[in-house]
Amino acid sequence: MARDDMPAAREALERACRLAPDDDAAALSLALLRLRDGEAGPAVATLEAITARLDVREAWLALAAGRRALHQPGRAAAALGAALSGHLLADDALLAPLADAVVAAAEAPGWCGVARDGRLVLRPAERGARPLVTMDGHAVPPGRRPVVPAAVGRIDVTLDGRPLVGSPLAPSRARRIEGVAFARDGGIEGWAWHPGDPETDPVLRIVPVSGPGELRVRAADQNVAAEDALARPRGFRVAAAALAGFAGPVRVLGRDGGELAGSPLDPGAEARTAAAIARAVARRYPWRGEAPPEEDITQAAAAAALRGPPARARAAPHRRMAVVVPAYRGLQATLDCLAAVFATTPAGTIVIVVDDATPEPALATALDDLARQRRIWLLRHAANQGFPAAANAGMRLAATLPGGPDVVLLNSDTLVTPGWLEGLRAAVHAAPDIGTATPLSNDASIMSYPDPAAPAAAPQGAALARLARLAARTLAGVAVELPTAIGFCMYIRRECLAQAGLFRADLFAQGYGEENDFCLRARHLGWRHVGVPGCYVAHLGGHSFGGAKARLLARNQDIVERLHPGYLRLIQDFRNADPLTGPRRLLDSARWQAARRRGGGAVLLVSHADGGGVERVLRDRCAALRAEGLRPVVLRPVPADGEPRYRPGLCEVGEGVEGGFPNLRFALPGELDALARLLRADRPVALEVHHMLGHDRAVLRLAERLGVPTDFHVHDYAAFCPRITLVGAAGHYCGEPEQAAVCDACVADAGAAIEEDIPVAALRARSAAEFARARRVVAPSQDAAARLRRHFPAISPEIVPLEADSRLPPAELRPSRARRLVCVVGAIGPVKGYDVLLACARDAAWRDLPLEFVLAGHSTDDARLMLTGRIAITGPYREADAEAMVRRLGADLAWLPSIWPETWCYTLGTAWRAGLRVAAFDIGAPAERIRRAGRGWVLPLGLPAGAINNALLAVNLAAGDV
Repeated sequence: MARDDMPAAREALERACRLAPDDDAAALSLALLRLRDGEAGPAVATLEAITARLDVREAWLALAAGRRALHQPGRAAAALGAALSGHLLADDALLAPLADAVVAAAEAPGWCGVARDGRLVLRPAERGARPLVTMDGHAVPPGRRPVVPAAVGRIDVTLDGRPLVGSPLAPSRARRIEGVAFARDGGIEGWAWHPGDPETDPVLRIVPVSGPGELRVRAADQNVAAEDALARPRGFRVAAAALAGFAGPVRVLGRDGGELAGSPLDPGAEARTAAAIARAVARRYPWRGEAPPEEDITQAAAAAALRGPPARARAAPHRRMAVVVPAYRGLQATLDCLAAVFATTPAGTIVIVVDDATPEPALATALDDLARQRRIWLLRHAANQGFPAAANAGMRLAATLPGGPDVVLLNSDTLVTPGWLEGLRAAVHAAPDIGTATPLSNDASIMSYPDPAAPAAAPQGAALARLARLAARTLAGVAVELPTAIGFCMYIRRECLAQAGLFRADLFAQGYGEENDFCLRARHLGWRHVGVPGCYVAHLGGHSFGGAKARLLARNQDIVERLHPGYLRLIQDFRNADPLTGPRRLLDSARWQAARRRGGGAVLLVSHADGGGVERVLRDRCAALRAEGLRPVVLRPVPADGEPRYRPGLCEVGEGVEGGFPNLRFALPGELDALARLLRADRPVALEVHHMLGHDRAVLRLAERLGVPTDFHVHDYAAFCPRITLVGAAGHYCGEPEQAAVCDACVADAGAAIEEDIPVAALRARSAAEFARARRVVAPSQDAAARLRRHFPAISPEIVPLEADSRLPPAELRPSRARRLVCVVGAIGPVKGYDVLLACARDAAWRDLPLEFVLAGHSTDDARLMLTGRIAITGPYREADAEAMVRRLGADLAWLPSIWPETWCYTLGTAWRAGLRVAAFDIGAPAERIRRAGRGWVLPLGLPAGAINNALLAVNLAAGDV
């Protein structure tokens, strides 16, 4: 990003943001450039999105600058305060001038912060003023600016009763450490960083859990892949030899005493276990003498799939229950969780909260209040011990309660619903060998709903109540065996807990995987685990470990696999079999019925799931139907992993293009009647067929089953061309030969795009019969209609344009320039003219023509295009941004290099709305529309690259003649 080429840097960053819209590093860099260029509005929008997710000092400072530029002094001061309060001051000469300017604009009394060397920095707006400083409530003598002790959690700085910007300072948060530690080959490795002081290499202390000793190590390796693009982790490694003086588990601590995720850990545990097993085998099979009479040799690990003889426990359907809630962070989430528990648990239920040394004083105070009110039993750890240890403490307390209750382990970021506890208890006591039960949730791994492969946002309020009622009514009494319970909400039978023991806090540190190890141990003892889809508990999803979460999860998953070989295979086998398919489908069906509109009808729209122009048509059509009071029901094929693109015969029902019901899948033709039964109550009035790619033809029989007419909306030529686009193996328009044998040969050479092995003659005959039965065949252009009539002379396609070209604003006349810039819009693949565009760019370079191209979008191979030196590429764009982006590019004209007879072409409309005239080949709807509108030029199809470039240079921009 050289200073003398900022435009190129900005262009590159804009492209990077389009290619990777979730890359916060690129987004922050682009926002900084926009601020530099005076575009504070877009920059602030980006920075607000970043700071809503991430606490990054540079983003807060940039946001303060942007808001100041927008004349928002109060909001600028708030952003500056966020940068100063939770971070150490950056070594940046621009910080003080920015902070002074923000303070002056906001008429604040000054600003304050903590420097990287620990000094307190005070900057009152009034020279010579002496702010009042307190550290953790203790006054600091006026005029002193001490080094802030590591133990200080809060610094208040006021002047005449008004806080300085940045106050209250949170030095402990600014010095916090984040990272993860792994045991590896007898040593320790991992990464760490200070989010509030990212320039500093963390110094880590390795100390025994018990006993003397300390080892210090600096995390300085910057070649560490970060989970978050704005994180700056440093790697570290401690060899086994350096730990020789330590026996047993150790803690890995930051300078603030904070523990890394994965700590405590025992780097020598596996080696000691292996040696113990080796010695046991040697005793059992001695070289000399007789073996002592011993029990069977303990193996290093037990296969995950092994199941012991069925456990036996007496049913106790009315047993008392204890709910154990480990708490660490999240005041409001924890209080909401407990409020829901209080409102839904039966009388006599004990609620045990384990405060695992929360760093949030307000949370500790709130828990104290609840304990004084005798609403909870409160345990408090003096130091953070991690989720497994906190859960164990609560479960041990539960074991001492009269009557020996069952235990429910509940995350503090959950929202339970009426009947949840009774439902889980009933499921556990339904058989003598059921040890645990897990409810359905939005984010619960294999118990997730609606999609087990992707967590969903947690429903709350009325939406949560509705979903829970539907689940309870629809799936009452249903239980599905699981390979493991899910720890966010885990009902554990007393007898199972007594036999299997508690969680292994020695291995799983802060958490993740401990419940899986427990469940596999219980499985080996003959206990089963069930999922209870009729009980629903919302899960907000924890963020306790920041960027370390993914690494901690991977670390602990590896531990489970080493303890129980085959665990991952066991889980994958369950996912493949997916015995929860039926319950999830029943619940989707209940939600579908509950969402029906009273008094309205529906239109069924059949389409593919490939996106593109068809998706835009579908979206517009769904909006129009909703405006008419009709329910748009979209039927799509289900994508597959790999080839073929779609899972044969599966049809998914969705509400508009948004879908939302991933379990309403029907295997056609076998489940056609079931699909018709579901849809009949929606009172459909028509079946619209937009595309049959991926569908079984049985879906068309829905019209007959439901007694509605069929309308075919044609968007390409799949009705008579298996390649869909009329482009053959040679890469050009085929001319639409009459002989089907010629087309069969083309398909044999180039392959089909319809994923169906059907001769062309049979395809045409089938399409003719389907069109004949239809009420309407709709085409978007005269050209498309003419091609359909050529192959199906019995039909009269109705022409319905997809856009109103006549309503376009007047074309903008552009003066000629010494160098001409041609804009190509869209996703450019082979049929969209990739090879033609590449050839033209190369010709322009070889002949050194005053001609350059810019691709507003992307292609199948951007690198080859950019190697010509004549093409800039923006990267993918959002449809809503297309017109503005094309305008910003400042092109002289647009060109559509498409070589197939498109039935419409949305990018033509985009270019026109951006004020450009457009050149296109004389084929398909684009040529028809250009001629009719007079807003561009039509070039002969098949022109060589040199002739195309000559034409693009020769056209009169001021005239726009066709």
